[in-house]
Amino acid sequence: MEWNLSLHTRNFNSQPWILQLTRPSQRELSTVRNRFDRQGCRPNRMDISSKFSGSASEPPLSVVIGIRNWGLDRLKVALRSHLESDTPDLEIIISDYGSANCDDVSKIAQKFGCKYIYSRADVWSRSSALNAGIAEASSNNILTTDADIIFSPKSHDVLIHNLQRMPDSVQIIQCRDLPEGFGSESLSHFDWNHLFKVSAIRPRWGMGGSATFRKALFSRLHGFDERMTVWGGEDNDFVQRARRSGAILNWVENPEAQIYHIWHPPDSRGASPAEAKIVENNKKLLDQDFTVVRNLSRSFRRSRSSDPTASIVIATRNRPELLRECVRSCLEQTFQDFEIIVVDDGSNEALRPRLDDFGDERLRVIRLEESRGIAYARNHANRLARGEYIAIQDDEDLMLPQRLEHQLGAIAHDFAGTYGGWIAFDDQSGALTPNPGWKAFDLPSMMFGRGPAHGGILIRRRTLDHYRYNETFQANSSFDLLNRIARGSVRLAHCGHYVILRRLRPYDHAGPDNLAQKSTSTISKAMARAAVSADLEQQYRKAARANPKIQIAFSEVMDASQHLPRHLLSQRVQLEFRSPPPADGGIMDVLRSMLADRRPINIKFSKGPQGGVKTITVACDSNKDCNQIISTFSEIGEIQHVSNFVLPRAHSDLSRIEAYFEGTDAGEGEYFRVGDDIEGLIRTLGKHCSRCFLAATGKAEYRLGLPPLEAPVRALVHAKISRFLTSGRHMSEA
Repeated sequence: MEWNLSLHTRNFNSQPWILQLTRPSQRELSTVRNRFDRQGCRPNRMDISSKFSGSASEPPLSVVIGIRNWGLDRLKVALRSHLESDTPDLEIIISDYGSANCDDVSKIAQKFGCKYIYSRADVWSRSSALNAGIAEASSNNILTTDADIIFSPKSHDVLIHNLQRMPDSVQIIQCRDLPEGFGSESLSHFDWNHLFKVSAIRPRWGMGGSATFRKALFSRLHGFDERMTVWGGEDNDFVQRARRSGAILNWVENPEAQIYHIWHPPDSRGASPAEAKIVENNKKLLDQDFTVVRNLSRSFRRSRSSDPTASIVIATRNRPELLRECVRSCLEQTFQDFEIIVVDDGSNEALRPRLDDFGDERLRVIRLEESRGIAYARNHANRLARGEYIAIQDDEDLMLPQRLEHQLGAIAHDFAGTYGGWIAFDDQSGALTPNPGWKAFDLPSMMFGRGPAHGGILIRRRTLDHYRYNETFQANSSFDLLNRIARGSVRLAHCGHYVILRRLRPYDHAGPDNLAQKSTSTISKAMARAAVSADLEQQYRKAARANPKIQIAFSEVMDASQHLPRHLLSQRVQLEFRSPPPADGGIMDVLRSMLADRRPINIKFSKGPQGGVKTITVACDSNKDCNQIISTFSEIGEIQHVSNFVLPRAHSDLSRIEAYFEGTDAGEGEYFRVGDDIEGLIRTLGKHCSRCFLAATGKAEYRLGLPPLEAPVRALVHAKISRFLTSGRHMSEA
């Protein structure tokens, strides 16, 4: 037998660092670990694995045992029961989640030929321990259990056989509790008949000490919920989510499959007030969280051999640069357990070389030598997808970073998928048009123009196995697909967030593709309406009108704008003064100079009767330009804080944006043309407004923007600034 040791830590630059040793002795193990400790970088994970000289084929079952500071005698007994199984070549993984006696645990793992994984942790989490173990499992069949559970010899065979018959299932063996006197010290050998007679069967309200399932199901649920710590609920939660996702819960009835809980004195987990509060929170998650997919952060580590949770599918043709932007946005997701499938529908030149520099093994490009149409390309991509969920993505649109996290996190009950709002952006001006979408996805809404954006759909792969794109449609097969899905009463939920940026280009509205889309849409709607009576059509029309729009915070629009293509963004530098600079100290001259350079300026005033400029935000072209602006303003006042950010070029009025951020909804903002008495205007506004916007429109004339104001304040400000208006003109927002 050959032993491998892997130590995973991070160096002082927070980069992963891995040390691997072959056939280390126990002395070497302790020496290496102590050396890490002395340098203040104790390994956060340690893997010890055995390599047998025999067959390298996949083991029939991976047994994963989570442990932390548990009785080692019980662990030895449990391991012996697995090794004496009638099923040969079991893989046993001990996932040690922060045991103080980890040296002793690793010795036991080595003695019994187990794979040992150590994770540094301060708080016990059975979910995290099992997830870490499953991530290293070699078999597609997983058995999770505890260090105080023993299995009769035929149990593993029965479980494997059941998974072959019911691959999408969780197999549970009802546990039997051994009485006092049947602790580890009395189990030097197993008399299974005697153990059966003296034990008491547990009720079926819990999980019974083990669960057996396929890796595909584990991937679909994205593991045990790591929010659950200390003790309780994680296994019941896993099964509940499995059943919501369509899996079967099967209680094993075969009498040859028996498991027993080794008697031991009760431990103190959950006894302290703090731990009791955590246990109560676990119960709330179990009772109140009806979602299916968990652990959506980047830190979750899935099994290297399992399929991804999501497949992002993109069909494209002759748009390499737009595709690059699209793929880049996909790779920047906060949820990273995905693959990207790009189907090139017969482009004039190969697209693969344009994407090679991403260097990501999750990206697959499939080239069709001849164009078969967008519907065929999408169906082909769906056939190749390995993820449980398919995220539909159009090649010219951009994913917002939290799209997968938001949409997967909203899948609950028996919903087949989710959708979200979208923000359209003009590819020339950068103007944004938010479309939050409608609450319900149903046939009436699809028939009467209130359906979701196709490129913002995330849906179960099995749904698209049944509902395929109609390949006879030259364009807009997506509308036809969603219509048929709605007619089939497939449930989709709105995730409550914007999920994509949709690109609008000048030729989108006049080209042949657009005409074909309109024609297909008309045909699809006509087909849908032909199947219903006139009375039912009126009912559907009424139901569609009653479908409310989702309310999404305006702050999400501004967050999304940060991810526009670079040519549509304008860099800003914001300067906050420690105290308002004196008006006669040169600030007005600097502001006038900035405006003359065609730089939009946002001003925030200090509170108080005298007002004064507190914060200035100015457009800048480069870092060098920003530094020059900072230097200029630092000569007229002490700068307390500097920040840099970007705004859409089409939305440069930060004063209105900030008003939205602060929840102001007292009507719309206003714009005016004002003369060149900047000093008098700013003095006046500083006494009555919190902020304003200024931009040059011509010689000695400026555009003044005011945020939404309460009616009395608005009337007062109108009166105060009337003398600064040029010809009393009031501008539209445009």
